[in-house]
This record gives sequence, C-alpha cells and structure tokens, in this order.
Amino acid sequence: VKPVIMGKDPAFPRRIRAELWKAMNYHGVTGVAQFAMAATDIALWDILGKNAGLPVYKMLGAYRDRMPVYSMCGWYYDNDADLSHFKREVTDAVEQGYKSVKIKVGKYSLDDDARRIRLALDIIGKDRRLMVDANQVFDHKEALRRGRVYQEMGCFWFEEPLPPHDMEGFARLAQALDMRIATGENLNTKYEFADLIARRGADIVQPDNRRAGGVTEWMEIAAIADGYGVEVASHGGGSTNLNMLLAMPNAIYMETGGPCKMIDGEVPAPEEPGMSSEVSAEEIRKYKVG
Repeated sequence: VKPVIMGKDPAFPRRIRAELWKAMNYHGVTGVAQFAMAATDIALWDILGKNAGLPVYKMLGAYRDRMPVYSMCGWYYDNDADLSHFKREVTDAVEQGYKSVKIKVGKYSLDDDARRIRLALDIIGKDRRLMVDANQVFDHKEALRRGRVYQEMGCFWFEEPLPPHDMEGFARLAQALDMRIATGENLNTKYEFADLIARRGADIVQPDNRRAGGVTEWMEIAAIADGYGVEVASHGGGSTNLNMLLAMPNAIYMETGGPCKMIDGEVPAPEEPGMSSEVSAEEIRKYKVG
C-alpha cells in the first residue's frame, strides 16, 4: 500500500482506491489485501473530515442525525444449560435502553432455538425487535425448516443462515420466507454484494467496514442496495460505521452491544471532525512497523 499512496492528494479517495486495486490485483484484492485498502480509505476520509472541520457523515452528505442500534447480546455461554447467563445478558440490554436485540441460533436443535427465542421474547416484550443469527451453519433445507419457525415466532430477521458464497441458496431462501434475510459481513467489495442483491438474495445487507472496502466502497454498496429496495445494517459498531450509516437513506441499524449513549434506542451523530475517533500514541507505537 505505502508505495502507491505516498505523495498522493487525499482528496482523491476513489482514484487512490483504483490505483491500489491495480497494484494488488495480481495477488487478489480480497482478504488481507482488502483490509489494507479499507484501512487506507477510512484514513483518507478521516483526513478530509479533519481538514474541513466536519464529521465524515456530513462530508458524505448526511441523511439523519441519529442511528437506531441493536445489541448483539444473546451468545452461547459456557455452563449455561439453564440459560441464566443468556437471560441476564438480554435483560441487561433491555435495561440499557436497547429497543432491539440479537441472539445466536443453530448450534443445537430447533427445540433449543425455540427455547432461546421464547425466553428472549418474554424478556424484551412486544414493543422491541428480536433478530436471530445462525453464522452460516445450515444447508438450504435446514435453513428453510428453521426459518419458517423463526418467522412464525415473530423474529425480525434471519442472519447468515447459509455460507456466504451460496448466492443461489440465499435467493431461494429469501423467496421462500416472509421474514427478512440478512447477510453480507463475509462478502468482499461491491461486486460480491451486487451479485447477491441482483439475485434478490437478501432483504438486508450487512457490510463489514474491513472486508467491504472502507467508506468509498461502503457508500457504493449502499447505493446499489437502495436501487433494489434493499436495506443496510452494519456488521459491527463504532464511529466509522456510524459515520457511514448516517449518510445512507436505506440504513436501518448499527450493530453494537453494552452500555452506550442512546436516545430512544438510537445513537446520536458524532460531533468531532473526521471519523470522530483517535488512535492513541501508545497504540501507534505498539503496532507501528519499522
């Protein structure tokens, strides 16, 4: 990355991305290479925002000044056969002010999934949303079988039921189920998202700001999704995701967890210039190369 970007004007992030793509294309532009390109792009937008004295979401053209968030709180916990730890975490999320929570499913039987969903629904009540995340563990038949139960129980979305490369499987599943299908955290670049979206394989796409390419690529993914009437939610939270989501008219959620500043289940827009976050000098020294 360094030989390509040194001496370049940071006001040209799309040109720099194109030059990085060309330089890395022989070795491939997914995986670790995409992480490096994404980090570079995020840094460029941080520079531009700081230079202008504006948070990045305003540089991109703001759509909103608050973002709905949900808590990823319902993990599988060790020694939790009675689900007491699970119950405590979901309860904490509600008490912290979250209006939506997400739990894991698919590790054990469908009966176990239903037990976890019922308990979570009892805790959050009727005025909050529950999402379920399977982390790619099903084949199409099992995803359809369980998805029918999840939607009957009232879950808001069914996340990553299939491996990310199974675009055709996602399309068939999305057509067969009435509930929202959400996926995308393991897709690289707008091209993989365009393939998924054109096949109608998702109702909600969930880019990861590292795999999906940073700010510039994220905004293009969101635009492609918007053209198809597909919604966007982030994989992960933090100020980088928040700045991007606030500039997307089709963004519906930011993923997060734990205590955070919320107003009626929404996180207010950052006010600091750039990405609204700083890396400490100690961290830079720790990870600096050379």
